[in-house]
Amino acid sequence: MRYDVITANHMQDETLGILNFPSIGNKGLISLVNDKLTEGWRPQGGVQRTTDEEGIELFLQALVLKTCDCDPLPCPDPEHDRQ
Repeated sequence: MRYDVITANHMQDETLGILNFPSIGNKGLISLVNDKLTEGWRPQGGVQRTTDEEGIELFLQALVLKTCDCDPLPCPDPEHDRQ
């Protein structure tokens, strides 16, 4: 199993003003995660929001990739009583 964390400074894609081409701009966390989903990665937990040392907002998402059948992805225990 492989593990990765994606970070971005914003959730949505940002364009570069006058040049309104989707390929020219900063990808947001949503687009970055969607790109990884098409490669077989799956989210692990939820989105984390924090700030870096300079006070700039950061969004993080953990992802896992199953690499073989001998290493299953984690799943909740059905016997565990949730409240």
